[in-house]
Amino acid sequence: MICFSKMQQIDDVIQLTSGDARRKILFTGISGGLDCFLVSTIVDKSKKPLLYIANDKEEAAYISNTLESISEGFQVTFLPDSFKRPLQFEELDRHNILQRTETTNKIGFLKGRPNIIVSYPEAIFEKAVDPELIKVNQLVIQKDEMLDLDMLIEFLVEYGFERVDFVYQPGQFSIRGGIIDIFTYGNEWPYRIELMDIEVESIRTFHPTSQLSIQEIGKIAIIPNISNKFTADQKVSIFEVLHPSTIVCVKDLDSLVDKLQMCFEKAEIFADSTLAK
Repeated sequence: MICFSKMQQIDDVIQLTSGDARRKILFTGISGGLDCFLVSTIVDKSKKPLLYIANDKEEAAYISNTLESISEGFQVTFLPDSFKRPLQFEELDRHNILQRTETTNKIGFLKGRPNIIVSYPEAIFEKAVDPELIKVNQLVIQKDEMLDLDMLIEFLVEYGFERVDFVYQPGQFSIRGGIIDIFTYGNEWPYRIELMDIEVESIRTFHPTSQLSIQEIGKIAIIPNISNKFTADQKVSIFEVLHPSTIVCVKDLDSLVDKLQMCFEKAEIFADSTLAK
């Protein structure tokens, strides 16, 4: 674990990138955007994945944007909580669910290759669905293969997708003749599938407003809404999803502990109020 804190001097950072021994390292004198350059360098030198836990959502978003602009050769992804506002469990946010699902999937896909995940206490408190479980429950559609349209509609409805005239947000699909548009919970842009009779002729992403194509794709995986498809016992701590070699970097360890305690307390209050209704 790396912690940015004014507590004591740090050992040489090279120690972190050598061997597999677990170490706790405290950095001092970190100011401005120096932490982002430090994190990017650690991932570049160690060739390991890294989870950066900021103090709050706004700081995490800022750090994520900064890392994206300075990091080369590896991905930077943001892991939000699923709600419109942190700890407001009553209101889910589809965009946050999309981004959280996409990030969780990337963790499984990258399998320990160097990358940076940026998050914050409320988001890491929330449990995640194991990528392997998502993989089992997904539907794969591939170019030049046969597609049963009735089976696809049944699958989408069962997985909580809404049929609309035109898709504009995650969880929607539309069918117009041989054109199928699907906005999944695991991709930033919706997919457009074109059929020739029952054969998949083409798959591409497109902009939902302009309807312009973005990228041709050979294969896609449609996954369900993780917020309501999977039960609580099918979800695990985000630390169980992370690759074992992942370096954990904490902005302020004391603040993290306090906020996680607050998360537990608010979650218990919400659970009690839900049971009382």
